[in-house]
Amino acid sequence: MLTSSLRGADWPQFLGPDRTGVSVEKGLLRAWPAGGPKEQWSVEVGAGFGGAAVRDGEVYVLDRVGERQDVLRCLDLKTGKALWTCAYDAPGKLPYDGSRSVPTVDERFVFTVGPFGHLQCIDRQSHRIVWSKHMVNDFKDAEIDRDEKPRTRAEKLARAQVPEWGVTQSVVLYKDLVIVAPQTEKVGLAGYEKGTGKLRWASGYVGRNWYSHVSPWLMRLGGADQVVMLAQPSDPEKSPASAPPAVITSIDPDTGGILWKAQTPRPYKIPIPQPLRIGEDRVFITGGYGLGCMVLKVAKEGGQWKAEVVFRKNTVASHIHSPVLYDGRIYVTSFREHGAANTGLVCVDENGELVWQTGPKLQFDFGGFIVADGLIFIMNGKTGELHLLEITSGGYKLLAKAKVLAGEGGTTWAPLALSEGRLIVRDQEQMKCLDVRTP
Repeated sequence: MLTSSLRGADWPQFLGPDRTGVSVEKGLLRAWPAGGPKEQWSVEVGAGFGGAAVRDGEVYVLDRVGERQDVLRCLDLKTGKALWTCAYDAPGKLPYDGSRSVPTVDERFVFTVGPFGHLQCIDRQSHRIVWSKHMVNDFKDAEIDRDEKPRTRAEKLARAQVPEWGVTQSVVLYKDLVIVAPQTEKVGLAGYEKGTGKLRWASGYVGRNWYSHVSPWLMRLGGADQVVMLAQPSDPEKSPASAPPAVITSIDPDTGGILWKAQTPRPYKIPIPQPLRIGEDRVFITGGYGLGCMVLKVAKEGGQWKAEVVFRKNTVASHIHSPVLYDGRIYVTSFREHGAANTGLVCVDENGELVWQTGPKLQFDFGGFIVADGLIFIMNGKTGELHLLEITSGGYKLLAKAKVLAGEGGTTWAPLALSEGRLIVRDQEQMKCLDVRTP
């Protein structure tokens, strides 16, 4: 985790200081003018879905220049002024082109993962690349990744490759390690030394990266630090109902050893939302394509770890964005077309039972959301409208809404960031900073 030396207002990685989607900030606006919260600045960005990270008053976003380069951009939080950039060649074209991940920022370095698998460590002072790795090419195996053309589909799929929609993950930092998930036929996760890029360990198989878009997730279960990974092992062309269960794997972050394995109790074709720790020994998982939601109980018995499914329900089914735990309740953007009984932004308890839902009347498509000060900031991913909800004892109250982004193409899907009372949002053309502080 990155909490030890941070100011409370920093948002230095995907889903914030603790990767929970919850901010500790207080004193935020509970009413907006008709046009929405004050726009502090706006900058043009390339197409993509990569959200912002913020540390020490600096905003970091991984952008993309055409189909040629990835570029890390550093902006001033208060003004949006460009401070510096760092670019590298990354030619190629993907469906839904552009960046996909959020940078991870510590005291000295920024770590980025590009859509074609480039892992970079960039110095915050010199603005230069310290070390580089490639999450596909570096783990090719001579027995599998031969030069000749594959003879069968199975042989083709066994080879290391960029996923269908690009590499979509943000690195996790643990002690002096940078942890990512190559997800090849033989190597699951990899741990690199932060300062040098030296490979410290590589775990065994955890599933493949073809249609898996989950980041490694650090959590403490049963009194031990663990990195939990969710991935799909099967042929990506299979229908959702014909796909096998997704694989859930726990890795020891110090050694890369596998602690336990489990699987989803139903087919789960494309894992995207992150697993969520909801207790000392429990993990909540939700996904689309008919999975719904489930809870795993993790325990160590007789020196051996095991994980068992406590329940699976159709209450909620998230497609893209990760669930958030706040004051003992779980919040999920849920979709009936993915098999959920409840839709919109849905609140469930830790047993998966419905508390309230905004649907079917109030929907948010694939927009991101975060929680702060008893409020939920949630974007409509189709229209670019930002909504402000207040969490009440028995439900929610819609306090305000405003169209803050153009929402071109209906793909305003990037995660939000909040730092020093400034909310960072983006669509396919621009990134904006909105002032949501009380005067």
